[in-house]
Amino acid sequence: MVDDRGRGRDDHPPPEIEDRRALRWILERDPVAPFPALPYSKEDLHDFRPILRPPVPVVTVLDDGSQQEGETVRMRGETFTIGRTSGDLVLAHDPAISGLHAEIRRVPWKGSYQWQLVDLGSVNGTFVRCTKAILHTEAIVILGARRFRLRNPLVAHRGTARSPATQLIDASRLPQTVWPVLAEAAQRSPGIEVPLKSDSVSIGRSGGGADIELDDPLVADRHAQLERQRDGSWLIVAETTRNGVWISATAVTLTAHCHFRCGEQLFRFEIP
Repeated sequence: MVDDRGRGRDDHPPPEIEDRRALRWILERDPVAPFPALPYSKEDLHDFRPILRPPVPVVTVLDDGSQQEGETVRMRGETFTIGRTSGDLVLAHDPAISGLHAEIRRVPWKGSYQWQLVDLGSVNGTFVRCTKAILHTEAIVILGARRFRLRNPLVAHRGTARSPATQLIDASRLPQTVWPVLAEAAQRSPGIEVPLKSDSVSIGRSGGGADIELDDPLVADRHAQLERQRDGSWLIVAETTRNGVWISATAVTLTAHCHFRCGEQLFRFEIP
């Protein structure tokens, strides 16, 4: 039987019409009736990753009171600057952030890339959340809402023109009458000053049973541990806590998933 257009009803449409229909099926998705999800093969387990261009890190300006939610910014250039009055990200509401505070830099590394967080001479410093770190003489550590420095008489200062070499000290053989002091870096004096009289000192909230107790709701019962090394330096080790341990950094390589802070603003850095 032939219809009124002179073509058999069972005949297929011309090839060019079939091609157009196939193309529509591939390129368009019906929002009302989407295609059914197809199961992945066992070999197809990884999402796409760029090969010729650098990956795109995501910097999240975290919401107050959250470690997950916030405003996300994708870093597509070689640098990303943060400041109170200028930069790629301007946070004018935080007076603790300097005009131009910190920068994230993308640098080549072993045939790939890495990202470095650099403090740009800020007044209040740039901090990274750490699991462990050596407390050198210039370092500031944030525990809860307090900032501390370590005054350590057991570690010699860096070499100068008169004495270029610095010898390591075996702290286990020194008399136990010379104690380092964990001192609060407070703008208002007097701050807390605690001598470290053993090789291992725990820090926590008041009533939690730690060696050093801080009256601070942002500190856990057991928040961190200080451990003296054989050369006289001190290592701070963070416990698993909500608010963590933050150490000041002038320049540090960022990992694929980490946190840092400028002023009182927390950030999350991740490479998807």
